[in-house]
Amino acid sequence: MTWTTLLVPHDFSSSANHALALARDEAKLHGARIVLLHVIDIPHAFGPDAVVFPPETGAPISVRDYATTSAQAHLDDLIARLAKDHADATGLVRVGAPLEEILRAADELPASAIIMGTHGRGGVRHLLAGSVAERVVRAAKVPVLTVRHPD
Repeated sequence: MTWTTLLVPHDFSSSANHALALARDEAKLHGARIVLLHVIDIPHAFGPDAVVFPPETGAPISVRDYATTSAQAHLDDLIARLAKDHADATGLVRVGAPLEEILRAADELPASAIIMGTHGRGGVRHLLAGSVAERVVRAAKVPVLTVRHPD
């Protein structure tokens, strides 16, 4: 199986970083490109007119724009690190439900595989929070490799 595009959902956690390291190695092995995806799930409590006042500027900006800009800056940093390691990567920021946006991105790219971290929650925390990774495994049309951080 040859992978050409690896979708790596990234929530800026150590688990996601661990999955990205594995995706980097696989991309280099297969000559594939990595597409980093960060999904912003804005709580319903924030209406469409909600604003924040970032300490950097003090000027009002919509919650959506602030979250998107911050996420893109973080992805750009990760992409620059991957480039130094000779891995081809791009980034996407989407706003919506993580499961839906991951599956949509996988279809649109199209992705050869999805490589994502899992937080390894168990018991009540898993019951309440669920697992995006678990739901992606069940619903994706392409192979999904879940990576649990060794810690």
